[in-house]
Amino acid sequence: MVEERYSLEKIGAEMTKAKVITHDQLAVAMESRRNLGGNLGQILVRKGFATEEKIATFFKTVLHVPFLSLQDAEIDPEMLKLVPPSLAKKFHFIPFSRNEDVVTIAMSNPLDIFAIDEFRDALKYQIQPMLASEEDIDRLLQEHFSEAYGAAVSVQVIPYGGEAKEEASEQLREMASGTKVIAQVNRIIQDAFYARASDIHIEPMADCLKIRDRIDGVLEERFILPKSMHLPLVSRMKVMANMDIAERRVPQDGRVRLSIQGDQLDLRISTYPAMHGEKVVIRLLHQGKVITLEQVGFVDRDRERFEDLIERPHGILLVTGPTGSGKTTTLYAVLQRINSQDKNIISIEDPIENEIAGVNQAQVNLKAGMTFAAALRSILRQDPDVIMIGEIRDRETADISVRAAITGHLVFSTLHTNTAIGAVSRLHDLGVEPFLISSGLIGVIAQRLLRRICPECRQASESEPEKLKKLGLPAETKLFRGKGCKRCRMTGYAGRIGVFEFVIVTKELRQLIDAGAKEEVLMEAAKAGGCVTLRERALENLVQGLTTIDEVFRMTEGME
Repeated sequence: MVEERYSLEKIGAEMTKAKVITHDQLAVAMESRRNLGGNLGQILVRKGFATEEKIATFFKTVLHVPFLSLQDAEIDPEMLKLVPPSLAKKFHFIPFSRNEDVVTIAMSNPLDIFAIDEFRDALKYQIQPMLASEEDIDRLLQEHFSEAYGAAVSVQVIPYGGEAKEEASEQLREMASGTKVIAQVNRIIQDAFYARASDIHIEPMADCLKIRDRIDGVLEERFILPKSMHLPLVSRMKVMANMDIAERRVPQDGRVRLSIQGDQLDLRISTYPAMHGEKVVIRLLHQGKVITLEQVGFVDRDRERFEDLIERPHGILLVTGPTGSGKTTTLYAVLQRINSQDKNIISIEDPIENEIAGVNQAQVNLKAGMTFAAALRSILRQDPDVIMIGEIRDRETADISVRAAITGHLVFSTLHTNTAIGAVSRLHDLGVEPFLISSGLIGVIAQRLLRRICPECRQASESEPEKLKKLGLPAETKLFRGKGCKRCRMTGYAGRIGVFEFVIVTKELRQLIDAGAKEEVLMEAAKAGGCVTLRERALENLVQGLTTIDEVFRMTEGME
């Protein structure tokens, strides 16, 4: 029989030989199967590596397993009586027809020899397996066996997580110290570390535990674990971060430092009591890896002008952008560049993402009253030359920051705005007077991170004239994409590119800010002074073949 002649590895090899999939696609699919479970064909379809029709053709021509379309199929009720509902549900199959002593069954995995052996024992017939769509089998199982399922279901009242009886701390600690649990936590962290993930999401579902990593700004599913692993895993995380292991009703925050093959890694762990249990998010912060200003990604002209700004004796320079756009990375590169024995550099951050020798770094502590504003007032009494504020969030912090810039200090901070010139409006919204903004502000950088096409599988892609027209580019513009390979986990992307919108506050801009000019007027003046917009910088990377047209739209949506 087919299922006895072919192992999973043999099937994969035959698929690559028949050019159904590539070797890289097979490697990614096999890894996904090990982590998430499921059969190989379903994984290939779900990831878009092959269509159901393509797999069906392969099964029929190479493995000699025919495909059975169930879209308009009518199942003989007498056939259904042969099959226990629990068996049909367990192995995901539908009995289709009978010819003397042979029963034909439709399966989503017709190579499962253990299932076929069990069918043979239960039905007392020879079995002829055929491949069918998983979706069609699901529909028919629900249609024909729903009543049987309903009768067999036992109803049990389950209290919400917050109302359940809390296990004793010692029991939880014992659970968290198990060898299997420790190994699984280490595996999750190491997997994220080697994939260059910025965050790990541990998400309890109704019947499983989902692990996702944020890689290059996008969440990717990495593991599906049994629901029974949820409490031990979360307890292990809490033990590592010195959090209250028995408290599951309120959010908690903690941190822990690890060493992976000599690299220092800080984990910031946050828990949140969700419907199906505590959700955990882990931020991965790589210690000792502050990039240089040259590595940030400025074009040469902007970098030269930027270097001139950060050497000024006073003024405030702001970096804007959404969460995860690399604002803190840029500021760290700045501090590293200007750090010297003759400067007193002090920072207040939330949190400290990296340690810089020679910089006096402090962290926000809300419980102790150490807010950005409170810390800033104290910093001004510490004879600073340079001040770095992690983020301007409120009126008091904004006002003190701008006034510090006017009174002889060089101040760096971040804001959440979509454009560079939007920082002026944001400061005004926070209550800072226009004359203070015009006097203190020396420059603003808005930045985004575009995913870079994987260099290993980069290839030309089809022209998209409508999208090119929307971007103002010629229809003949050459476009590229990543085909998908093992290196990029079949995403087509590997790493990210910084794109920057850089505004220097000129004399003309100061006058317009002081006069309360609208944002559109300020933007026109900034462009006249040499500002290149984020959309324009992104298009430069598109034309150079470094990123895709879809990525440009994704990261600059709503911008002109």
